[in-house]
Amino acid sequence: MHDDDHDDHDDHDHEDHDHDDHESEHDRLHLEIHRAVDELGKYAIDIDVHSPDGIKKKIVLKFIDDIMTAVTKSCMDNGADLVGHVKSFFSNDDGSIMSSIVDYRKPARIKDALEADVIYNARFMLHIIVHGIWDDRVRDSVLEVLDGTFAKWDIPYEITADHYDTERSIAHHMK
Repeated sequence: MHDDDHDDHDDHDHEDHDHDDHESEHDRLHLEIHRAVDELGKYAIDIDVHSPDGIKKKIVLKFIDDIMTAVTKSCMDNGADLVGHVKSFFSNDDGSIMSSIVDYRKPARIKDALEADVIYNARFMLHIIVHGIWDDRVRDSVLEVLDGTFAKWDIPYEITADHYDTERSIAHHMK
């Protein structure tokens, strides 16, 4: 094991390498230690859906299955090797639709308790836990399919909370 005080080795030729290499190697080791303990990538996002014309519930149900599949597949395509869960909660004053998926090759499990045939306003939350990629890759995987999936179903949306945890993610370790 080497001493962390880089200046203690007087016989070392400092011209032979870049000192940033030592620091980045230390950072990589630090990340690997954390990763060995917790190889789970986590991400959550809150979205408001507002449609003055309303969205038929049957469209919302198809959209939910589609976005759940897209998010799960995107995470797997970006390096996840196992899905802990991808869950969603679509709710308003008329009730809620909950869904979960662990395999993008199978339909999402959907529990419909929304007592409206047309939805004008709703809150949509996605929560993702996967194994094998960090939080930043999970977030990127979700965001890369979000616009296209909402646009495909012509559902207007606004992100109201991006729960990307910089204190426990790779971003925290790269400061």
